[in-house]
Amino acid sequence: MKVFVDTNIFIDILLNREPFSTDAIRIYKLCEQGLVDGYIAPITVNNIYYICRKAKNLESIKAYLADISRFFTIAPMDNESIIKANTLQMNDYEDALQYAMAMQMTCEYLVTRNVKDFKHIQHLKVVTPEAFLKVL
Repeated sequence: MKVFVDTNIFIDILLNREPFSTDAIRIYKLCEQGLVDGYIAPITVNNIYYICRKAKNLESIKAYLADISRFFTIAPMDNESIIKANTLQMNDYEDALQYAMAMQMTCEYLVTRNVKDFKHIQHLKVVTPEAFLKVL
């Protein structure tokens, strides 16, 4: 099963944001164990670094990013994904890009805590971490 994982899931883990981190860790472990094929956007790496750099040691952030790169496929953000994102009726451009990349990678699910931001999406199941874990 292919799943595209939104940035907020990784930040929940790194910053230990309860109660969200528990389900986020479970999803991460599924990808780590190869039970689920996890995909992320290239900008996710950058966002994790910049959002967490004031709360965490930079070396621990870099180690976390290195782990993510071992267990998740970084989807290409190319001309096709930008053109597709530009056609979407979404308020958040980053979310539009993530959706476009998820579609290119033929993901079945996009896991995010911001499901409402994807309310107009039809060709992909957009679910919370909790809902995704229930599917499994």
